[in-house]
Amino acid sequence: MKYYPVTDDNAVWDASVVKSKDDIALDINDQELNILIDLLKSLEGRKTEELKKSDFRCRVLSSLTKNIHERLQNGKGAVIVRGLPRNKLSDSELCNLFWGIGIGMGRPVVQNLQGSRIGHVRNERHNPTNRGYMSNRELGFHSDAFEIVGLMCLSGSASGGVNQIVSGLNIYNHFVKSNPELLDALFDGFYYAIAERKGSNKPYTEYKVPVFSRTEGKVSSMCLGAYMRSAANIIGEPLPGKLDEGLRKFYEMCNRHDFMFEFMLEPGEILFLNNYTTLHSRTEFTDDETHQRHLLRLWLEIPEGRPVVPSLTARGRDYEQLFMESIT
Repeated sequence: MKYYPVTDDNAVWDASVVKSKDDIALDINDQELNILIDLLKSLEGRKTEELKKSDFRCRVLSSLTKNIHERLQNGKGAVIVRGLPRNKLSDSELCNLFWGIGIGMGRPVVQNLQGSRIGHVRNERHNPTNRGYMSNRELGFHSDAFEIVGLMCLSGSASGGVNQIVSGLNIYNHFVKSNPELLDALFDGFYYAIAERKGSNKPYTEYKVPVFSRTEGKVSSMCLGAYMRSAANIIGEPLPGKLDEGLRKFYEMCNRHDFMFEFMLEPGEILFLNNYTTLHSRTEFTDDETHQRHLLRLWLEIPEGRPVVPSLTARGRDYEQLFMESIT
């Protein structure tokens, strides 16, 4: 068994540190808001995904984006942007602002076989690959593809849909202290079988995705146990015993209330997370005629972001590769 030291990364936190939105909030004041509204009015009628970084030249937006990026890279790995009045901004204006922040930090990337770079997180009647974000079911703790995920709330549900986040690095430290014998298996990881791969000639990845990894002295986390178990089923063999036990303990820790922060993302608020340090989940929700939960989603590839092992970035590019295969 290798020696695994604890990490003192700033993205290590628990419920005693992140107790409310105030602990990870970035608030937009009235003066900043007026400047942003003027910018958004100048972009009215433009197609969001055709807007370029040069279309968002604005001191306030640049400062906001830089602050978000800094907190994601060197802070707690989670930021909630507040102060955007939902009743004063249209869906298209909010979408444009969300896109502008995204392209200010990195490259918005493909999220599905349709080539969408802005995802719509809502309950869809047509969901052929049974993607979780297109359903209203509970989503357990997981890491999205690519380094940064952004979620902007346009409207809330009638009930449910509570967001939960947890520090993967805090969980790593607890493994070091309580179950170090399982870390070899978690650092080794396993193959992933994502839903979109079912129709491809390779139903699971050619590489293993580790739950924990270390590069340039930085520990990172990435976990989607369901994809690992799906790959094991396709291969026709059980997960390695230590990995199976490690995943069970990993999710037990994720779901501890003294580890996680629970909150409701309100209309007009934006959540940004670093997928290499932080996992997220969502409770089941119910819509009605007047309340239909709808979030926008971005996945961002960040230049000179957190140093990670190649398999973490390869996992994100898998979606782009599958999209390219689907159109050729």
